[in-house]
Amino acid sequence: MKIGKKLRNLALGALLLAVTGCGKSPLYSNVSERQANEMISILRTRNMEVGKIAGAENMWTVMVANTDFSNAVEILNLFGYPRDDFSTLGKVFQKSGLVSSPTEERARFMYAISESISETISHITGVVTARVNIVLPTTNNFTEAITPSSASVFILYRQGTNIEDSVRDIKNLVTNSIEGLSYDKVSVALFQAPVVSDVISEGNQMINFLGIHMTHSSIWVFLLLLLIVVAAVAAISFVGAKILYDYMTVKRDEKERRKASAIVPEETSEGEKPAESPEKIEPEAE
Repeated sequence: MKIGKKLRNLALGALLLAVTGCGKSPLYSNVSERQANEMISILRTRNMEVGKIAGAENMWTVMVANTDFSNAVEILNLFGYPRDDFSTLGKVFQKSGLVSSPTEERARFMYAISESISETISHITGVVTARVNIVLPTTNNFTEAITPSSASVFILYRQGTNIEDSVRDIKNLVTNSIEGLSYDKVSVALFQAPVVSDVISEGNQMINFLGIHMTHSSIWVFLLLLLIVVAAVAAISFVGAKILYDYMTVKRDEKERRKASAIVPEETSEGEKPAESPEKIEPEAE
C-alpha cells in the first residue's frame, strides 16, 4: 500500500509540473492597448501562445506561455517593445511652487526638446529605438563668442528597412525642430539590430508537437514527464490489480473452507463417530 501511495504522489507531481509548464506568465505590465496589440501580433506570427489582461487606468498586461517567455522577451526587444516612455514638454515644465534657476530651466528645456524629437523619430518605420542629444548655443560674457547649436542622433534599426535613405529627412527634421541649428551641425549614427532568426536558436524554435506549441528542447522534457506519468499509472494499476487478486483469493479460500466444513459429519455425544452401515451382500449368481 505504501508503494502504491508513493507512486500515486509521483504521478500527481508529474502532472502538476506538466500543467505548470503549460501555464502563462505576465510578460509586460502597464502598457497601452495599442502596444499590447502590436506585441501580441508580433508573437502570434511566431506561433507563440500570448494574450492580454486589462489593468487599471486603461493599461494592459501581456501574458505569454511559460515555455515562450525567454524567446518573447528577446524578439520584442529587437522590435523595440515595450516602447520608451518619452517625457513631454508638459511633464517637464509642470507648475510647482519652486523657482528654478536659469541653468535648470535651460537643462529642462534641452531635455524636453530631445525627448520630443526622439519620440518623433521612433515612429519612423524600421526604427527600434532613437535618442537625440542637443547642445544649445551659449555666450561667453568675456569674449562674446557664441557656441553654435549642434545635435547628434542615435538610431537602432531593423535590417531590411532602408533607413539609410531617410537620413537626409531625419537631419532636416532635427534642424527644423531646434532654433538656430544648421543642417551641417546634425550627425546621425545608424546601428543595425540583430536579426530575429539569429536570436532564436534551433533548439528554441517553436514547433507543433501533438497539438502543443513548444520548443525543440522542451520536447524531451515533455516526453520524459509523459513517460513518468504513464509508468506511474501503470504501476498503480498493477499494484491495485495485485491487491484485488489477493483479496479475491482470500475470499475464495474462506468460501471453500466453509463449504468443506459443512460436508464433514458431526461427532456423537460420546465423541465417537457413528458406525457406518454394513454393506449389502448381494447373492452369488448360480
